[in-house]
Amino acid sequence: MVLCSLFTAFSCSNSSGNKDKSNTIAELIPYFPAATGSKWVYINEAPREKTVLFTVEVKDLLKDTDGFKLNLSSFPFMTADNTERTLSINSSGDISVNDYNGTSGVFIPSEDNFNSGYRWSFGIYKCSISDFSGEIKSEEGNYSGCKYVYMTDGFTFSFEMWFKKGTGIVKWGANRTNPPILKPVYYVLKELNLQK
Repeated sequence: MVLCSLFTAFSCSNSSGNKDKSNTIAELIPYFPAATGSKWVYINEAPREKTVLFTVEVKDLLKDTDGFKLNLSSFPFMTADNTERTLSINSSGDISVNDYNGTSGVFIPSEDNFNSGYRWSFGIYKCSISDFSGEIKSEEGNYSGCKYVYMTDGFTFSFEMWFKKGTGIVKWGANRTNPPILKPVYYVLKELNLQK
């Protein structure tokens, strides 16, 4: 028991038989592996008439009563802007955001729920996860084995994100579906710098 207490970061299980994921933030949120100084730079997918860049950098990560507060330089995945944003991460690994494009709630579910077929609501948006069998080509590298997240209000807007475990969001798009835009715009990873 003493050895288990000393070495929980390696492989000990809790009483329910599940791995204790509360030891590090990377274990807690592997689909958005945040650590202070980590940075994702996104560029609009080619071919492009002009270059548009978004940088998501972890400014700081603070322990909170039920998890963590994650301060980011931006979180453009629905708003396509570079506004600073604070996210909450609970002890289960759900990542929530408040007043994001007028909506609050769980934006990225915990690893336990991050499976094909999982559905949840984020305000007025219905969200679902499915496995993506193709390969995401980005300027930073190519990614396979991604999870595809689709969010829609059912009428006007849709949001798509491709997540790679251990990397985060490797591609995303925020598009109007009614009336539809002629050419959806997607953003892919241009640079990645993950800190431990």
